[in-house]
Amino acid sequence: MKNVVKAKPLSQAQMMVWQIVKDMESEKDLSELRDLLLDFYESKMQQHLDKTVAEKGYIEADFEKMLYGHDRKTS
Repeated sequence: MKNVVKAKPLSQAQMMVWQIVKDMESEKDLSELRDLLLDFYESKMQQHLDKTVAEKGYIEADFEKMLYGHDRKTS
């Protein structure tokens, strides 16, 4: 028996991006969109990081310990 992957329908956001990409006429446009999406993703990741750092109360010394400390766990 073969594994069958069922595709989920696209969300409204995915449909909007698809429509924009579909109508693009140049590689330059696609490159600009890629840069915008990467900037958006970076911003969201930075917000998440800032929130986590604030919640955990980390300070610079904590990051130094994480980087250079000998108490890192192995997986």
